[in-house]
Amino acid sequence: MRKLNKFLLVAASALMTLQFCFATAQAAEAIAVETDQTLMVSIPAVPGAVVIGNPTIADVSMQGTKMFILGRNFGTTNIYILDNDGNPMATFDVSVKHVTDNAVAVFKGTARQSYDCAPLCETTIQVGDEAVHNKVVSDQVKTKIELATGADTAKSEAPPAPQ
Repeated sequence: MRKLNKFLLVAASALMTLQFCFATAQAAEAIAVETDQTLMVSIPAVPGAVVIGNPTIADVSMQGTKMFILGRNFGTTNIYILDNDGNPMATFDVSVKHVTDNAVAVFKGTARQSYDCAPLCETTIQVGDEAVHNKVVSDQVKTKIELATGADTAKSEAPPAPQ
């Protein structure tokens, strides 16, 4: 009888642990953001730490209890918000996509070029576009920035991301 009680106690403990883990995994809030756009999310308190699963897909800037999620690239990632003691405050599953009414993809064979039409169509650079097209557009943007700022962007470094 003692072995049965011990077994039941261990089994109940394991089941409760699994339920807690499953509930924690399901507790993540789903968020969708467009590429090159920012979404503001309010959190309950100023965080101690913010952990981003893949910062090439989404990035975060904090301003007090306001979290700004920047969609960097297509894909999915997650964000954990921890308090000053390292306890989870919030979790988010983030999907970054490019599906606005203004987005247009033009295919020439298998080569794709992306445009943003609002209302006139202007070329944009998107991951998955034809490499030659992206290089031409990228070089034009770089030249424009250099002419406007007087700086050689190839030699300058981007400022660090705000924390």
